[in-house]
Amino acid sequence: MTKKPIYPITFLRTNKMKETRAFYEEFLQFPLALEQNRCVIYNVGKYGYWGFCETENAPKTPEEVVLTLVVDSEEDVIDWYNFLQMKDVRVKHPPKETPKYKIFNAFYIDPNGYLLEIQAFYEEGKPKGHEKF
Repeated sequence: MTKKPIYPITFLRTNKMKETRAFYEEFLQFPLALEQNRCVIYNVGKYGYWGFCETENAPKTPEEVVLTLVVDSEEDVIDWYNFLQMKDVRVKHPPKETPKYKIFNAFYIDPNGYLLEIQAFYEEGKPKGHEKF
């Protein structure tokens, strides 16, 4: 197969739709791309989407799910940290350098218990193809 995907959508289960919507729409200010029966899909950056579908069977170990947002710089990671602190979002790890992966990052916990990472790659750690974005 030679065709490449057009864009990714990551779907996650939630049994806290009201809190999830408030977190992603109000706190993170992600645009709502599509609302379906029991699912909402948010535009995340230029080329991706995250969908949350309401179910009684949310994951038993949600902390194993990590949703990562890549920003341009350490300053952006710190700006997000300050913003999310004002919104009383739970912090798992404050901004720090992670030399092993050549990144600067911080971790938060969303209403479902999923980890939300906000990270900036150092120039030498950026993935191939990042120049396109």
